[in-house]
Amino acid sequence: MIEPFADRLDSSEDGSRETMVANAEPTKEFFIEMLVKDIQLIRAIIDLVDNCVDGARRMRPSGNFDGLTIGLSTKNEEFSVQDNCGGIPLGTARSYAFRFGRPSDAENLDHSVGQFGVGMKRALFKLGSKFHIESGTSLDHFKIDCDVALWKSKPDWTFDFAIASNEPGENIGTKILVSDLHKSVKDDFGLENFQSELARSIRDAHIDSLEAGLSIMFNGNQLTFEPLTLMSSEILKPALFETLIEEEEGAQPISVRIYAGLGESDPQRAGWNAFCNGRLVLGSDQTEATGWGEGNGKTIPKFHNQYATFRGYVFFDCNDASRLPWNTTKTGVDLDSSTFKAIRAEMIKLMRPVINFLNHLDKEKENPDDQRPLHDAVGGMKCVTIKETSTSGKFEYPQPKPRKKTPRSGRIQYNKPIERINIAKKILDIKTHREVGSLTFDYYFDRECT
Repeated sequence: MIEPFADRLDSSEDGSRETMVANAEPTKEFFIEMLVKDIQLIRAIIDLVDNCVDGARRMRPSGNFDGLTIGLSTKNEEFSVQDNCGGIPLGTARSYAFRFGRPSDAENLDHSVGQFGVGMKRALFKLGSKFHIESGTSLDHFKIDCDVALWKSKPDWTFDFAIASNEPGENIGTKILVSDLHKSVKDDFGLENFQSELARSIRDAHIDSLEAGLSIMFNGNQLTFEPLTLMSSEILKPALFETLIEEEEGAQPISVRIYAGLGESDPQRAGWNAFCNGRLVLGSDQTEATGWGEGNGKTIPKFHNQYATFRGYVFFDCNDASRLPWNTTKTGVDLDSSTFKAIRAEMIKLMRPVINFLNHLDKEKENPDDQRPLHDAVGGMKCVTIKETSTSGKFEYPQPKPRKKTPRSGRIQYNKPIERINIAKKILDIKTHREVGSLTFDYYFDRECT
Protein backbone atom coordinates (compact mmCIF):
# COMPACT_ATOMS: atom_id res chain seq x y z
CA MET A 1 0.00 0.00 0.00
CA ILE A 2 1.35 3.46 -0.99
CA GLU A 3 1.61 5.85 1.93
CA PRO A 4 -0.23 9.19 1.63
CA PHE A 5 2.12 11.92 0.37
CA ALA A 6 1.62 14.05 3.51
CA ASP A 7 2.81 11.16 5.70
CA ARG A 8 6.14 11.02 3.87
CA LEU A 9 7.19 14.65 4.53
CA ASP A 10 10.34 14.98 6.60
CA SER A 11 10.06 16.35 10.12
CA SER A 12 12.28 18.91 11.82
CA GLU A 13 14.29 18.18 14.96
CA ASP A 14 11.53 19.55 17.21
CA GLY A 15 9.03 17.18 15.64
CA SER A 16 7.11 19.78 13.64
CA ARG A 17 6.33 18.94 10.07
CA GLU A 18 8.42 20.82 7.45
CA THR A 19 6.99 22.04 4.16
CA MET A 20 8.40 20.20 1.15
CA VAL A 21 9.44 22.61 -1.65
CA ALA A 22 11.15 22.39 -5.03
CA ASN A 23 14.22 24.58 -5.50
CA ALA A 24 13.53 27.12 -8.26
CA GLU A 25 16.48 29.47 -7.69
CA PRO A 26 18.20 30.63 -10.91
CA THR A 27 21.85 29.86 -11.57
CA LYS A 28 24.47 32.36 -12.63
CA GLU A 29 25.65 29.92 -15.29
CA PHE A 30 22.29 30.30 -17.03
CA PHE A 31 22.70 34.07 -17.38
CA ILE A 32 26.41 34.00 -18.16
CA GLU A 33 26.57 31.08 -20.58
CA MET A 34 23.07 30.24 -21.85
CA LEU A 35 21.00 33.44 -22.08
CA VAL A 36 23.66 35.06 -24.26
CA LYS A 37 23.08 32.43 -26.94
CA ASP A 38 19.61 33.84 -27.62
CA ILE A 39 20.98 37.05 -29.10
CA GLN A 40 23.50 37.92 -31.80
CA LEU A 41 26.50 40.07 -30.92
CA ILE A 42 25.31 43.04 -32.99
CA ARG A 43 21.92 43.00 -31.27
CA ALA A 44 23.55 42.75 -27.85
CA ILE A 45 25.60 45.88 -28.55
CA ILE A 46 22.50 47.72 -29.76
CA ASP A 47 20.87 46.88 -26.40
CA LEU A 48 23.59 48.95 -24.74
CA VAL A 49 22.83 51.81 -27.14
CA ASP A 50 19.15 51.46 -26.17
CA ASN A 51 20.05 52.27 -22.56
CA CYS A 52 21.90 55.39 -23.70
CA VAL A 53 18.87 56.48 -25.74
CA ASP A 54 16.67 56.03 -22.68
CA GLY A 55 19.06 58.28 -20.82
CA ALA A 56 18.61 60.90 -23.52
CA ARG A 57 14.83 60.59 -23.27
CA ARG A 58 14.95 60.91 -19.49
CA MET A 59 17.17 63.96 -19.82
CA ARG A 60 15.26 65.58 -22.70
CA PRO A 61 11.57 64.58 -22.50
CA SER A 62 10.85 67.17 -25.18
CA GLY A 63 12.55 64.88 -27.71
CA ASN A 64 15.20 67.37 -28.84
CA PHE A 65 18.55 65.57 -28.51
CA ASP A 66 20.83 68.24 -29.97
CA GLY A 67 24.20 68.14 -28.20
CA LEU A 68 23.77 64.60 -26.84
CA THR A 69 26.31 62.03 -28.01
CA ILE A 70 26.88 58.28 -27.81
CA GLY A 71 30.34 56.96 -28.66
CA LEU A 72 31.20 53.32 -29.33
CA SER A 73 34.59 51.71 -29.90
CA THR A 74 35.48 48.17 -30.96
CA LYS A 75 39.22 48.70 -31.20
CA ASN A 76 42.28 47.51 -29.27
CA GLU A 77 40.70 44.22 -28.18
CA GLU A 78 38.19 45.93 -25.94
CA PHE A 79 34.74 47.36 -26.27
CA SER A 80 33.48 50.66 -24.91
CA VAL A 81 30.34 52.76 -25.05
CA GLN A 82 30.12 56.20 -23.52
CA ASP A 83 27.46 58.91 -23.50
CA ASN A 84 26.63 62.31 -22.03
CA CYS A 85 22.95 61.45 -21.62
CA GLY A 86 22.40 62.24 -17.94
CA GLY A 87 23.90 59.22 -16.21
CA ILE A 88 22.33 56.52 -14.00
CA PRO A 89 21.20 57.79 -10.58
CA LEU A 90 22.92 55.97 -7.73
CA GLY A 91 19.58 54.92 -6.23
CA THR A 92 18.54 53.37 -9.55
CA ALA A 93 21.85 51.53 -9.79
CA ARG A 94 21.45 50.13 -6.27
CA SER A 95 17.85 49.01 -6.63
CA TYR A 96 17.05 48.31 -10.28
CA ALA A 97 19.68 48.78 -12.99
CA PHE A 98 21.65 45.60 -12.24
CA ARG A 99 18.71 43.34 -11.48
CA PHE A 100 18.18 40.38 -13.84
CA GLY A 101 14.72 41.31 -15.01
CA ARG A 102 12.64 44.42 -14.44
CA PRO A 103 11.06 44.68 -10.96
CA SER A 104 7.41 45.73 -10.88
CA ASP A 105 8.24 48.74 -8.70
CA ALA A 106 11.02 50.01 -10.97
CA GLU A 107 10.80 53.61 -12.13
CA ASN A 108 8.87 53.85 -15.40
CA LEU A 109 10.25 55.97 -18.23
CA ASP A 110 7.66 57.10 -20.76
CA HIS A 111 8.38 55.93 -24.29
CA SER A 112 11.25 53.68 -23.14
CA VAL A 113 13.22 51.37 -25.45
CA GLY A 114 15.19 49.59 -22.69
CA GLN A 115 12.28 47.62 -21.37
CA PHE A 116 13.04 44.09 -20.20
CA GLY A 117 15.80 44.44 -17.62
CA VAL A 118 18.17 41.92 -19.22
CA GLY A 119 19.80 43.82 -22.09
CA MET A 120 22.80 45.40 -20.35
CA LYS A 121 23.80 42.34 -18.32
CA ARG A 122 23.30 39.96 -21.24
CA ALA A 123 25.38 42.21 -23.50
CA LEU A 124 28.23 42.45 -20.96
CA PHE A 125 28.37 38.66 -20.53
CA LYS A 126 28.16 38.25 -24.32
CA LEU A 127 31.15 40.53 -24.88
CA GLY A 128 33.76 39.51 -22.34
CA SER A 129 34.88 38.39 -18.90
CA LYS A 130 35.60 41.75 -17.26
CA PHE A 131 33.70 45.00 -17.28
CA HIS A 132 33.99 48.47 -15.78
CA ILE A 133 31.00 50.82 -15.41
CA GLU A 134 31.05 54.38 -14.21
CA SER A 135 28.18 56.82 -14.27
CA GLY A 136 27.65 60.35 -13.02
CA THR A 137 24.61 62.56 -12.59
CA SER A 138 24.27 66.10 -11.33
CA LEU A 139 23.67 64.63 -7.84
CA ASP A 140 25.83 61.50 -7.45
CA HIS A 141 28.14 59.04 -9.15
CA PHE A 142 29.40 55.44 -8.89
CA LYS A 143 31.87 52.95 -10.32
CA ILE A 144 31.66 49.16 -10.58
CA ASP A 145 34.44 46.77 -11.58
CA CYS A 146 33.53 43.14 -12.18
CA ASP A 147 35.52 40.03 -12.96
CA VAL A 148 32.78 37.68 -14.16
CA ALA A 149 34.64 34.52 -13.07
CA LEU A 150 34.99 35.85 -9.50
CA TRP A 151 31.39 37.11 -9.44
CA LYS A 152 30.19 33.72 -10.62
CA SER A 153 31.88 32.01 -7.66
CA LYS A 154 30.11 34.24 -5.09
CA PRO A 155 26.86 32.92 -3.60
CA ASP A 156 25.05 36.26 -3.74
CA TRP A 157 23.85 38.11 -6.85
CA THR A 158 25.10 41.60 -6.00
CA PHE A 159 27.74 43.72 -7.72
CA ASP A 160 30.11 45.62 -5.44
CA PHE A 161 30.54 49.37 -5.92
CA ALA A 162 34.14 50.50 -6.19
CA ILE A 163 32.86 54.04 -5.60
CA ALA A 164 29.38 55.19 -4.55
CA SER A 165 29.16 58.90 -3.75
CA ASN A 166 26.44 61.47 -3.23
CA GLU A 167 28.67 64.04 -4.92
CA PRO A 168 28.09 65.05 -8.57
CA GLY A 169 30.09 63.11 -11.13
CA GLU A 170 32.93 64.67 -13.10
CA ASN A 171 31.15 63.69 -16.30
CA ILE A 172 27.36 63.64 -16.58
CA GLY A 173 26.83 60.41 -18.40
CA THR A 174 27.73 56.72 -18.43
CA LYS A 175 30.78 54.79 -19.62
CA ILE A 176 31.04 51.02 -20.01
CA LEU A 177 34.31 49.28 -20.82
CA VAL A 178 34.50 45.54 -21.49
CA SER A 179 37.89 43.80 -21.60
CA ASP A 180 39.15 40.23 -21.77
CA LEU A 181 36.84 39.80 -24.75
CA HIS A 182 35.68 36.34 -25.75
CA LYS A 183 37.59 34.91 -28.72
CA SER A 184 34.54 34.91 -31.00
CA VAL A 185 33.98 38.59 -30.19
CA LYS A 186 37.59 39.51 -30.96
CA ASP A 187 37.36 37.58 -34.23
CA ASP A 188 34.20 39.47 -35.23
CA PHE A 189 35.70 42.83 -34.27
CA GLY A 190 38.57 42.09 -36.66
CA LEU A 191 36.25 41.70 -39.66
CA GLU A 192 35.58 44.76 -41.80
CA ASN A 193 32.16 43.51 -42.89
CA PHE A 194 31.15 43.01 -39.24
CA GLN A 195 32.11 46.60 -38.45
CA SER A 196 30.08 47.84 -41.44
CA GLU A 197 27.06 45.73 -40.48
CA LEU A 198 27.22 46.90 -36.85
CA ALA A 199 27.34 50.56 -37.89
CA ARG A 200 24.42 50.10 -40.29
CA SER A 201 22.35 48.20 -37.72
CA ILE A 202 22.87 50.85 -35.02
CA ARG A 203 21.91 53.58 -37.48
CA ASP A 204 18.77 51.77 -38.65
CA ALA A 205 17.67 50.79 -35.14
CA HIS A 206 17.83 54.38 -33.88
CA ILE A 207 17.00 56.43 -36.95
CA ASP A 208 14.20 58.09 -34.95
CA SER A 209 16.68 59.38 -32.35
CA LEU A 210 19.19 60.41 -35.00
CA GLU A 211 16.50 62.50 -36.68
CA ALA A 212 15.85 64.09 -33.26
CA GLY A 213 19.45 65.35 -33.13
CA LEU A 214 21.25 62.54 -31.28
CA SER A 215 24.84 62.04 -32.44
CA ILE A 216 26.24 58.49 -32.53
CA MET A 217 29.98 58.06 -33.06
CA PHE A 218 31.36 54.67 -34.07
CA ASN A 219 35.12 54.18 -33.92
CA GLY A 220 35.57 57.93 -34.25
CA ASN A 221 33.18 58.38 -37.20
CA GLN A 222 29.75 59.95 -36.93
CA LEU A 223 26.95 57.75 -38.21
CA THR A 224 24.94 59.39 -40.96
CA PHE A 225 21.40 58.42 -41.81
CA GLU A 226 18.75 58.75 -44.47
CA PRO A 227 15.28 59.73 -43.23
CA LEU A 228 12.38 57.38 -43.86
CA THR A 229 10.81 58.30 -47.19
CA LEU A 230 8.01 57.42 -49.58
CA MET A 231 7.34 58.39 -53.19
CA SER A 232 4.44 60.76 -53.73
CA SER A 233 2.74 62.95 -56.33
CA GLU A 234 -0.64 64.58 -56.92
CA ILE A 235 -2.05 61.39 -58.46
CA LEU A 236 -0.02 58.75 -56.59
CA LYS A 237 -0.32 59.00 -52.80
CA PRO A 238 0.77 56.55 -50.08
CA ALA A 239 -1.78 55.27 -47.59
CA LEU A 240 -1.90 56.17 -43.91
CA PHE A 241 -3.93 54.41 -41.21
CA GLU A 242 -3.99 55.62 -37.60
CA THR A 243 -5.66 54.13 -34.56
CA LEU A 244 -5.53 54.05 -30.77
CA ILE A 245 -5.66 50.68 -29.02
CA GLU A 246 -7.16 50.63 -25.53
CA GLU A 247 -7.57 46.97 -24.58
CA GLU A 248 -7.48 47.11 -20.79
CA GLU A 249 -9.15 49.54 -18.42
CA GLY A 250 -6.56 51.79 -16.82
CA ALA A 251 -3.77 50.63 -19.17
CA GLN A 252 -1.79 53.06 -21.27
CA PRO A 253 -3.17 53.25 -24.84
CA ILE A 254 -1.05 52.20 -27.82
CA SER A 255 -0.86 54.64 -30.68
CA VAL A 256 -0.42 53.03 -34.11
CA ARG A 257 0.45 54.56 -37.48
CA ILE A 258 0.76 52.51 -40.69
CA TYR A 259 2.14 53.82 -43.98
CA ALA A 260 2.06 51.83 -47.24
CA GLY A 261 3.36 53.06 -50.59
CA LEU A 262 6.31 53.11 -52.95
CA GLY A 263 10.03 53.76 -52.67
CA GLU A 264 13.01 53.43 -54.96
CA SER A 265 13.38 50.00 -56.54
CA ASP A 266 15.58 47.94 -54.21
CA PRO A 267 14.77 44.30 -53.33
CA GLN A 268 16.98 44.52 -50.22
CA ARG A 269 15.06 47.46 -48.75
CA ALA A 270 11.56 46.49 -49.86
CA GLY A 271 9.00 45.17 -47.37
CA TRP A 272 7.61 46.14 -43.98
CA ASN A 273 9.46 48.00 -41.22
CA ALA A 274 8.10 47.88 -37.65
CA PHE A 275 9.08 50.32 -34.89
CA CYS A 276 8.29 50.17 -31.17
CA ASN A 277 8.71 53.53 -29.42
CA GLY A 278 10.87 54.64 -32.30
CA ARG A 279 13.15 51.58 -32.11
CA LEU A 280 13.31 49.47 -35.28
CA VAL A 281 12.50 45.86 -34.38
CA LEU A 282 11.70 44.47 -37.85
CA GLY A 283 13.37 45.76 -41.00
CA SER A 284 12.49 45.15 -44.66
CA ASP A 285 10.41 42.12 -43.77
CA GLN A 286 9.16 40.08 -46.73
CA THR A 287 7.73 37.09 -44.86
CA GLU A 288 4.35 35.79 -43.71
CA ALA A 289 4.94 37.63 -40.41
CA THR A 290 3.83 40.83 -42.16
CA GLY A 291 1.35 39.28 -44.59
CA TRP A 292 3.43 38.25 -47.60
CA GLY A 293 2.07 34.99 -48.99
CA GLU A 294 -1.04 35.38 -46.83
CA GLY A 295 -3.77 32.91 -47.80
CA ASN A 296 -1.49 30.87 -50.08
CA GLY A 297 -1.22 33.79 -52.45
CA LYS A 298 -4.96 34.53 -52.60
CA THR A 299 -4.69 37.77 -50.63
CA ILE A 300 -1.05 38.89 -50.84
CA PRO A 301 1.45 37.03 -53.04
CA LYS A 302 4.84 35.91 -51.85
CA PHE A 303 7.48 38.56 -52.26
CA HIS A 304 9.48 38.70 -55.48
CA ASN A 305 11.41 41.41 -57.28
CA GLN A 306 8.32 42.75 -59.02
CA TYR A 307 7.50 44.32 -55.64
CA ALA A 308 10.97 45.81 -55.07
CA THR A 309 9.45 49.30 -54.76
CA PHE A 310 6.99 48.40 -51.98
CA ARG A 311 7.58 50.20 -48.67
CA GLY A 312 5.58 49.77 -45.49
CA TYR A 313 6.14 51.37 -42.09
CA VAL A 314 4.24 50.60 -38.89
CA PHE A 315 4.85 52.55 -35.67
CA PHE A 316 3.72 51.33 -32.24
CA ASP A 317 4.06 53.94 -29.48
CA CYS A 318 3.11 53.68 -25.83
CA ASN A 319 4.24 55.28 -22.56
CA ASP A 320 4.19 51.78 -21.04
CA ALA A 321 6.73 49.89 -23.16
CA SER A 322 5.62 46.53 -21.73
CA ARG A 323 2.44 46.78 -23.80
CA LEU A 324 4.27 46.94 -27.13
CA PRO A 325 4.38 43.84 -29.39
CA TRP A 326 8.15 43.22 -29.49
CA ASN A 327 10.24 40.25 -28.39
CA THR A 328 12.88 40.43 -25.64
CA THR A 329 15.79 40.64 -28.08
CA LYS A 330 14.00 43.41 -30.04
CA THR A 331 14.69 41.51 -33.26
CA GLY A 332 11.08 41.02 -34.25
CA VAL A 333 7.45 41.36 -33.28
CA ASP A 334 5.51 39.11 -30.93
CA LEU A 335 3.35 37.22 -33.43
CA ASP A 336 1.06 36.03 -30.62
CA SER A 337 0.31 39.57 -29.46
CA SER A 338 -3.37 40.47 -29.87
CA THR A 339 -2.24 44.02 -30.68
CA PHE A 340 -0.03 42.87 -33.53
CA LYS A 341 -2.63 40.42 -34.86
CA ALA A 342 -5.17 43.24 -35.16
CA ILE A 343 -2.68 45.62 -36.78
CA ARG A 344 -1.37 42.94 -39.15
CA ALA A 345 -4.87 42.69 -40.65
CA GLU A 346 -4.82 46.46 -41.27
CA MET A 347 -1.35 46.22 -42.80
CA ILE A 348 -2.63 43.67 -45.31
CA LYS A 349 -5.60 45.91 -46.21
CA LEU A 350 -3.31 48.87 -46.90
CA MET A 351 -0.85 46.68 -48.77
CA ARG A 352 -3.34 45.18 -51.24
CA PRO A 353 -3.91 48.30 -53.43
CA VAL A 354 -0.14 48.84 -53.68
CA ILE A 355 0.31 45.25 -54.89
CA ASN A 356 -2.54 45.74 -57.38
CA PHE A 357 -0.85 48.84 -58.75
CA LEU A 358 2.52 47.09 -59.11
CA ASN A 359 0.81 44.20 -60.93
CA HIS A 360 -0.84 46.66 -63.35
CA LEU A 361 2.49 48.43 -63.77
CA ASP A 362 4.23 45.17 -64.67
CA LYS A 363 1.50 44.22 -67.16
CA GLU A 364 1.71 47.65 -68.76
CA LYS A 365 5.22 46.83 -70.01
CA GLU A 366 3.52 44.86 -72.81
CA ASN A 367 1.91 48.06 -74.16
CA PRO A 368 3.53 50.35 -76.74
CA ASP A 369 5.60 53.15 -75.22
CA ASP A 370 2.89 55.74 -75.89
CA GLN A 371 0.31 53.69 -73.97
CA ARG A 372 1.93 53.47 -70.52
CA PRO A 373 0.13 56.01 -68.28
CA LEU A 374 1.10 54.24 -65.04
CA HIS A 375 4.80 54.35 -65.92
CA ASP A 376 4.37 58.03 -66.73
CA ALA A 377 2.72 58.57 -63.33
CA VAL A 378 5.60 56.86 -61.51
CA GLY A 379 8.06 59.01 -63.42
CA GLY A 380 6.37 62.10 -62.00
CA MET A 381 6.74 61.05 -58.36
CA LYS A 382 9.24 62.55 -55.96
CA CYS A 383 10.80 61.19 -52.78
CA VAL A 384 9.67 62.90 -49.55
CA THR A 385 9.99 62.05 -45.87
CA ILE A 386 7.01 60.24 -44.39
CA LYS A 387 6.38 63.22 -42.12
CA GLU A 388 6.04 65.51 -45.15
CA THR A 389 4.28 63.20 -47.60
CA SER A 390 0.71 63.84 -48.66
CA THR A 391 -1.18 60.72 -47.59
CA SER A 392 -4.58 59.19 -48.11
CA GLY A 393 -6.63 56.61 -46.22
CA LYS A 394 -5.99 54.26 -49.14
CA PHE A 395 -3.16 54.05 -51.66
CA GLU A 396 -4.26 56.24 -54.58
CA TYR A 397 -3.21 55.68 -58.17
CA PRO A 398 -4.67 56.33 -61.65
CA GLN A 399 -6.64 53.38 -62.95
CA PRO A 400 -5.00 51.62 -65.90
CA LYS A 401 -6.62 52.21 -69.29
CA PRO A 402 -7.98 49.16 -71.14
CA ARG A 403 -5.44 47.92 -73.60
CA LYS A 404 -6.34 48.57 -77.23
CA LYS A 405 -7.33 45.41 -78.99
CA THR A 406 -5.29 44.55 -82.07
CA PRO A 407 -6.50 42.25 -84.88
CA ARG A 408 -5.67 38.65 -84.18
CA SER A 409 -3.17 37.08 -86.53
CA GLY A 410 -1.48 33.75 -87.08
CA ARG A 411 1.66 32.52 -88.76
CA ILE A 412 1.61 30.53 -92.02
CA GLN A 413 4.78 28.74 -93.08
CA TYR A 414 5.48 26.38 -95.98
CA ASN A 415 8.45 25.22 -98.07
CA LYS A 416 8.65 25.38 -101.88
CA PRO A 417 11.53 24.92 -104.38
CA ILE A 418 13.80 27.94 -104.38
CA GLU A 419 13.70 28.24 -108.19
CA ARG A 420 9.92 28.73 -108.11
CA ILE A 421 10.18 31.23 -105.20
CA ASN A 422 12.71 33.31 -107.16
CA ILE A 423 10.38 33.37 -110.20
CA ALA A 424 7.54 34.65 -107.95
CA LYS A 425 9.82 37.36 -106.49
CA LYS A 426 10.69 38.56 -110.03
CA ILE A 427 7.07 38.71 -111.16
CA LEU A 428 5.91 40.40 -107.91
CA ASP A 429 8.94 42.73 -107.89
CA ILE A 430 9.79 41.93 -104.26
CA LYS A 431 12.93 40.73 -102.43
CA THR A 432 12.00 38.56 -99.42
CA HIS A 433 10.48 35.12 -98.92
CA ARG A 434 8.10 36.60 -96.34
CA GLU A 435 6.65 39.03 -98.88
CA VAL A 436 6.13 36.16 -101.32
CA GLY A 437 4.12 34.26 -98.74
CA SER A 438 2.04 37.30 -97.74
CA LEU A 439 1.19 38.43 -101.31
CA THR A 440 0.45 34.96 -102.64
CA PHE A 441 -1.87 34.33 -99.66
CA ASP A 442 -3.70 37.65 -100.33
CA TYR A 443 -3.95 36.76 -104.05
CA TYR A 444 -5.54 33.40 -103.24
CA PHE A 445 -7.82 34.82 -100.54
CA ASP A 446 -9.13 37.67 -102.76
CA ARG A 447 -10.04 35.30 -105.57
CA GLU A 448 -11.24 32.22 -103.74
CA CYS A 449 -12.49 33.29 -100.29
CA THR A 450 -14.34 36.61 -100.68
